[in-house]
Amino acid sequence: MQEKDKSTGKAKKTQKKSWFQGLKSEFNKIAWTDKATLAKQTVVVSVVTIILAVMISIMDSAILEGINLIIR
Repeated sequence: MQEKDKSTGKAKKTQKKSWFQGLKSEFNKIAWTDKATLAKQTVVVSVVTIILAVMISIMDSAILEGINLIIR
């Protein structure tokens, strides 16, 4: 019984090692962007988020005023 447990333990260790090697090889395939591109994309996402937040806020206020006019 112990021999079976030992062989299973070795198989699990080998399996984990193989999995981490596969993970490492996949990470090496990733094409990471450079800092300049990342900075530009971050600025664009931030600006678009702010613009959308302002638009939603304006629409929310307009709808609220419209509902208040109807209720009065």
